[in-house]
Amino acid sequence: MGSYLDIERLASLVRKKRGSRGLRETSAEIGNVSPSTLSRVEGGKMPDMETFLALCDWLQVPPAELFRTTEEDQLDTPEAIAIQLRADKKLDPAIANALASLVKAAYRDLSQQDDESKQDP
Repeated sequence: MGSYLDIERLASLVRKKRGSRGLRETSAEIGNVSPSTLSRVEGGKMPDMETFLALCDWLQVPPAELFRTTEEDQLDTPEAIAIQLRADKKLDPAIANALASLVKAAYRDLSQQDDESKQDP
């Protein structure tokens, strides 16, 4: 049984709590998290452990609530690829998100083609 951090949920919670406040203001409130790191997390990048725990404290969310197991949430291939792309520190968050969207769109297209071929004898 494997586990993974639900980075999408973390990013969503951070964006929601920050709201319309600026990155600098929010990072100062959290403490020990730079505005650029906060931006990367909001963009779906995997934070380091210290940042993750600081964000959990700020969000008032137990860290365990943000982890999923592969047994409870069997990831489909496009989602697994998206998680890997967003976790890659070499990729800009915007590029990682764009690539993830392309992969998901390609898989949706394949799925629709499969459905159409099953309907046409």
